Amino acid sequence: MNNISQEKATFFRDVWSRLMVPVRPGSEGLDLYREQINQLARKNVLVLGATPELVDMALRLGAERVVSIERNPEIMAAMRQLGEEDWSGVQMVVGDWLEQRPDFHAAFNCIVCDGGLLFLKFPGQWERLFELVHCYLVPRGVFVAKEWAEPEGDRDYEIVKSDLIRTFEQQHSMMDAEQMAKAFSGLVSELRLAAFIDMTCEDGSFAQEPLVARLDALLEELEQRFPDPELVAMTHAAIKYLARSQPGMTDTVAGVRYRDAEKLLSRQGFQCQEHPLPDAPLRGGNYMFVACK
Repeated sequence: MNNISQEKATFFRDVWSRLMVPVRPGSEGLDLYREQINQLARKNVLVLGATPELVDMALRLGAERVVSIERNPEIMAAMRQLGEEDWSGVQMVVGDWLEQRPDFHAAFNCIVCDGGLLFLKFPGQWERLFELVHCYLVPRGVFVAKEWAEPEGDRDYEIVKSDLIRTFEQQHSMMDAEQMAKAFSGLVSELRLAAFIDMTCEDGSFAQEPLVARLDALLEELEQRFPDPELVAMTHAAIKYLARSQPGMTDTVAGVRYRDAEKLLSRQGFQCQEHPLPDAPLRGGNYMFVACK
């Protein structure tokens, strides 16, 4: 990874370091990734993206080969900086997940992806990725992924938002500076996903214009209510910068429930199982699946 912008890499590192669950992997999700990787006698792991928790986990579990593929070289460099293990043996590939790579065919027995399908169009790009994943896995290999979709049932964004903020305000006076920073990081991370409420169209895509307007209004509200510079930096990380690389839209494309993902996975020949997650603010909004070839 030559000719990357260190300034951009540092920016992405700082953004990611200010985020928590449900944007980043939570303990229940990490337990499932660990369980699925650890059951393999020989571990050859492909990470779609460069989620540091997943690369570190594969290394700690003694994977013989770890490959990380990420489109943005600065994001890849940032995630490497956040990693706690020695990534010198990790094969880091800058490229498109949807581009076929013949050298990956039947090369892995575990492929993992934390939230990446949010950035792909449904159903076309999801189906293309599932086709490639199936091709890259050996027989009985597993594909383990976390995604987000609004659970069934009625809810009101303004009520969810107000409840989250009120809970933080009621509790933060009893916290020291470190505890408050951690709690606020959790708050803005939860608010970032709460912003998706009622923003999913019938085809699974997100309504970009109202979503952006909601995020901009939330950004202004949080800046005014919590003007401390460190809290503002966390607000900007979650609401202003996360998955917002272009004006007027977000990088998140589709939030599809498990049953629709399972149909596409089954079409490729996978045997699938859903694992809903308890992550706030919407229990079951974050879900995982294990798809076995």
